[in-house]
Formats: sequence, structure tokens, C-alpha cells
Amino acid sequence: MKATVSRAVMALAVCCLDESRREWSAAMLAEFEAAVTDGKPLLFAIGCLAAAWREMLTRERGRFVLTNYALVLGVMIPMAALQIGCALLGLPYLYPGQHGLSGALLEGGTHEGLLRGVYQAAIPSLAFLQLLIGLGHLRIAWVMLNRDWAGVTRSGMRMLAAAATLILFMGVLFLDSTQALLQGAVLAIELAAVSMVARWHVQLSPAAGTQQPG
Repeated sequence: MKATVSRAVMALAVCCLDESRREWSAAMLAEFEAAVTDGKPLLFAIGCLAAAWREMLTRERGRFVLTNYALVLGVMIPMAALQIGCALLGLPYLYPGQHGLSGALLEGGTHEGLLRGVYQAAIPSLAFLQLLIGLGHLRIAWVMLNRDWAGVTRSGMRMLAAAATLILFMGVLFLDSTQALLQGAVLAIELAAVSMVARWHVQLSPAAGTQQPG
């Protein structure tokens, strides 16, 4: 198990170095095999990964790669997990009263008795819209790693449409749409950050702005 983890860390360190550092990568791999023989592969691999990250921070392209991965792993995937969890598992965190979607009905108004049945019937549709937003986060995470910015734009537009539809339906059904509005605002901020990363990539590789996604 330790050897497998060590080789995985070493592979990640090599991937962090671009073509201009191929000789360094080859030297690290040769020294890694010596570290395996000495029984200290994991420590050596971690040191190589730290050195590769330091090297990346000294170059603009390296900083771009780290920023892109940080946005994917630190924002897109956690938000996808939260949205999908709320849609499929009824996690309560995005809705009032910690009761999930069923807690969003505004109580105390004359509409409550009239619309409760309609609202209960609409819950699957609302959950589906939220599921689309969560899956959209996963899709954007994937296409960001592939540098498919046209795909990012398409997925972002679909997510915004789903978020707007969710907010509209919740308003029509007299639901507390405060959290849905907040989610929409957070989504807009996320997509703005992704747009900035995309423009950064085009500046680094002008051809990327004209390439057709595969």
C-alpha cells in the first residue's frame, strides 16, 4: 500500500512539471527508484511533489494550473456534492428550518392550506432542478481540467437557466426562495471566477481561444 501511494505521489509530481523540465523529471524518477531500494519512497515522493509545486509557483503557467485545480477541487466539486446531496438525499443545509425542500413553504398565510398539496407534488421537479445544478458543477469541473472553455460556457448557461427556473417556481408557489436566491448569487460568482481563469488561459495560450472542443 505504501509503495502504491508513493508511486501515485511521484506520478503527480512528474505531471506538475512541463516539457521544459523533462530532464529533471527523469532524474527524480531515477532517484525515486533508489529511494524505494532504501525503504523511504513516500518521504522522497512527497519532497519531489513539494519541489514541483514550488517550481510551478515561479512560473505563470504553473500558477494558472494550480489556480485551476484549486477552483475545481475546492469549489466546484464540494458545491456539486452539496447540491446533489440536497436534491437526492434531502440534506437540509440549503433550506429554512433545517427541513430540506419540505421546509421552504411559507407558513401562516392563507395560501398555505391551498397550495400545500400542489407544493408536495412539485417537490420532485424542484429537486430535479437542484440536481441539474449539482451535475452542472461536476460537468464544469471536468471540462475545466480539459481546458474546454466553450464547454464551460455551455454548462454555465444551463446551470444559470436551472437556477433561474428554480427561483421562479419557488416564488410562484409562495416558497421561501431566500436560499435559492443566495445559491444563484453564489453560482454567478463561481462562473465569474471560472471566466477569469478561462481568460487567463487564453492569454497564456492564444490558440486556446480558437480551438474547437474535442
